[in-house]
Amino acid sequence: MQRILFLLTIILFTSCSKKENSTFTLQGKINNSENKYILLQQESDIERKISKLIDTIKLDENGNFEYALNDEPHYYTLVLNENENIPLAIAKDQQITIESINSKPLVTGSKDTDLLNAYEKLRKESLDRLVNTIRKQIVAENKSENPNPKTIDSLGKLELKNYDLHLAELNTFIKDKMGTSIAIYPTSLRWKDNNIKFFDSLTSAFETAHPDLAISKKLREKVTRLQQTALGGKVPGIVMTAANKDTVSLFSITEKYTLIDFWASWCGPCRRESDILNKLYEKYKDKGFTIYGVSLDTNEKQWTNAMAKDHRIWANVSSLQGFETPAAYNFAVTALPMNYLIDSKGIIIAKNLHGEELEKLVDQVMAN
Repeated sequence: MQRILFLLTIILFTSCSKKENSTFTLQGKINNSENKYILLQQESDIERKISKLIDTIKLDENGNFEYALNDEPHYYTLVLNENENIPLAIAKDQQITIESINSKPLVTGSKDTDLLNAYEKLRKESLDRLVNTIRKQIVAENKSENPNPKTIDSLGKLELKNYDLHLAELNTFIKDKMGTSIAIYPTSLRWKDNNIKFFDSLTSAFETAHPDLAISKKLREKVTRLQQTALGGKVPGIVMTAANKDTVSLFSITEKYTLIDFWASWCGPCRRESDILNKLYEKYKDKGFTIYGVSLDTNEKQWTNAMAKDHRIWANVSSLQGFETPAAYNFAVTALPMNYLIDSKGIIIAKNLHGEELEKLVDQVMAN
């Protein structure tokens, strides 16, 4: 709340309620608001979590507001307070009405926002049905009196498989429902390179429909990063800090094969993979194979404790920025676990392999 009030204090007198030649309009009522103002921000870079503050909007004594903006179609957020935001996918000439009643916002007048809300509803339902149910079983097994490692391993594999099914359901929704809607942009947060052709085609259609939008450029950048980190591509460099504060560069490693392992202390599947990584490292560390771990943690103690507990003694680095880590952005990593097997020239020969598949592949390449 203090952060919101601070922002309001800074820009209080720059607020506008009406602009000529508006691209879109917002109006509505916010009940039980503790503030006299709400914030409109543009989500200019969803992967880096960069938001651009557009304006403050004044509420009258009854919580009513009316606002018009001459700006390009984009993905916006209406910030009601520190804990409540309303996502808005806004296209040109939309006249949007918003009512927030008992913390349940109702948005009308924006087909793009309707599509985004439908996507988010599916995403949450699909994630619960396909992934969270498995995670709960894993937690329950770990808490049982005699946890069965085979059961946990089997459930872990199922979790990874189901996560891909979850993403496939989301992509089907995008393909069948979204067309060239502005709502496509926030979905790009979950795009993976197993569907590059689809995302490339989708982006091309979006660019044709919206040739001058900033969103079009962002979507093309995302596809380009997916293409660059696909099989056969050369990985971007990574220069990050290890727990002992030494700087460790990926390209300073000259082994025949390196597994770039993106992980975090809070990632269950990542932690369960530690045994296989230890096995592969011990087996091949003197034969031309190594691991370069990139932690997406934000808490240094949790990161270092997990390394010690899991015996991750290979190169491990972290900027403690979570998914805002530059390397995560450059490698288009938006979910964990994620890994890349590269050769000595930095060429990707395999990616996103786990468990027995990973072990089998490393055994195979090291035998050659």
